[in-house]
Amino acid sequence: MFHPFSVTETLRIAWHILKKNFATIAVYSLLAIVLVGGTVFVIDYILADVILASIGVFVLLIGISFIFLGFIKLVFQLLDKEYYDFDFSDIVPKIKMLLSYLVLLVIVSTLAVFMTNAVKNMNEGMVQSVLGILVGVFFEFFFLFYFPICTCFIVDDGCGPFESVSQSFQLIKGNFLKYFLLFILIEAMVFVGSITVIGMIFVIPFVNIILVVAYRKLVYSHLDVDDDITETV
Repeated sequence: MFHPFSVTETLRIAWHILKKNFATIAVYSLLAIVLVGGTVFVIDYILADVILASIGVFVLLIGISFIFLGFIKLVFQLLDKEYYDFDFSDIVPKIKMLLSYLVLLVIVSTLAVFMTNAVKNMNEGMVQSVLGILVGVFFEFFFLFYFPICTCFIVDDGCGPFESVSQSFQLIKGNFLKYFLLFILIEAMVFVGSITVIGMIFVIPFVNIILVVAYRKLVYSHLDVDDDITETV
């Protein structure tokens, strides 16, 4: 039976995953906070040398990416654990996965910085202002709207950085307005959650669960096959 993409169903399944696996998600999130916080402390207060601090920042970027990809893999495993069990090795990101994610992140970030600086170097005026706004909105929109789906393709399908972008555009194209509505709701959650530290600790994992479920639901809607997720939760 064909299941079209549904914002309501996506939120319902994401909440079910969070509620049913709260302990697992909480432990992973707590360990991630401790590891990242410990690394930041070492960089700020122990690595006094500039070169060592720069290396520390690079290691921190890789570490955060590794932890984030591991969490996305964990959510996929929690989605599918109705059908099979998994162990720790199943949520460890592969090297190819990490490299694809970092390459995409670096390329898009570099393009954003390059284009932003190019606009700043233009003669001041209306054209510069308009282009500055357009460039800023474009890259912010890409990072928040398309990049999460790119990440899901990298984790779930083993896509390379460029393939993940192409696949993401194709996946969202038929459900742009529904996914945009979900995007607005996610932004509202992040805004409300950002009021307190505890709110962010809760909202960030939940938002990523929503995005993984949205990706899976979008894939099923394109395959025109029975969506077992909606039948089991």
